[in-house]
Amino acid sequence: MLSSLALAAPDSRPLGPYTVSFDLNSDMNYSIDTREPVTSEAGDAYQMAIVKDNSTFAVIGITEYKEPTDSTLLVHKNLVPMNMVLREGLNVTNVEDKTVDGKDGFLVTAVPFYRAMYWLDSEKCECGPVSVGETSVMVSSTYSQDATQSLLNSLHVEKGQAAATATESMPPAQMPK
Repeated sequence: MLSSLALAAPDSRPLGPYTVSFDLNSDMNYSIDTREPVTSEAGDAYQMAIVKDNSTFAVIGITEYKEPTDSTLLVHKNLVPMNMVLREGLNVTNVEDKTVDGKDGFLVTAVPFYRAMYWLDSEKCECGPVSVGETSVMVSSTYSQDATQSLLNSLHVEKGQAAATATESMPPAQMPK
């Protein structure tokens, strides 16, 4: 796991073949932990946690499927809140459309917990009233609503050569004191 200390500045970190950048727009101290990728027959999953005081966190998860997958937002906009209620016991109070990283997505509110989802590459399918994509991004947060909104409004995920270049130019991670 990699960790570093951040203070009131935009942050950019490698996550598998991606570069993830964001700004919490806050002067709070936090550490960033990158987890080992999880690989399965369906695809690869990458995860980064932005942690403050071991109790407040945001997790950015990128799932890269090996085959085109149903990325119809309405489907996920219904499933994600249901899973939050049934599996996590959260009281979902709002589900709203939200543009994240310049893409259509949604934000589920279950104070003090937020979850957002969008697809990096969703496209309408000629096969019917559905969309397909291969890369989804899910963000879960227990930060305040303001910090979560700042994270979502500034989040940018990029793959490929630009991501590799950004990673090469980043300073080495520093351990918190």
